[in-house]
Amino acid sequence: MSEAKFTKDLEHATLVVERVFDAPVARVWDAHTKNEWLEQWWAPSPWKAVTVEMDFREGGRWFYYMQGPDGERHYCVLAYETIEAGRSTVGEDYFCDEQGVKKADMPVSRWKTELFAEGTGTKLVTTVTYATRAELETILAMGMEAGYAMGLNQLEALLKQE
Repeated sequence: MSEAKFTKDLEHATLVVERVFDAPVARVWDAHTKNEWLEQWWAPSPWKAVTVEMDFREGGRWFYYMQGPDGERHYCVLAYETIEAGRSTVGEDYFCDEQGVKKADMPVSRWKTELFAEGTGTKLVTTVTYATRAELETILAMGMEAGYAMGLNQLEALLKQE
């Protein structure tokens, strides 16, 4: 199993995550663009991702919440800006309330997810950018690195299922 490589650029408030999966690009694409797949790997265990609304298109969004083992919920939106089918997505990710209204007191990030064929597998490159170094540091302090690494490990296991 490949491990996720995290590269932090505090000066530019950017985090780059790279991971290779032993699965074709089309399968990894589905895992990033279909809510029934996202719900199985996105939230780090024992948390679960639950879709409120999925509208996968430019200008659409994935509105979801992460539910903890004690029932607590954290609502989020990934608003899709650009989509290059089978290749990449770019969008704004933010914490919100139950109606999808952005929380002003939480960091907002821009996620660029890219997939590259690598042999019979797929290389995932995720670039997450924040407005400021302080916002990136806040998210890192919240455990984003460990949480996303765990999610990617869950994705690896999911991709191995038939």
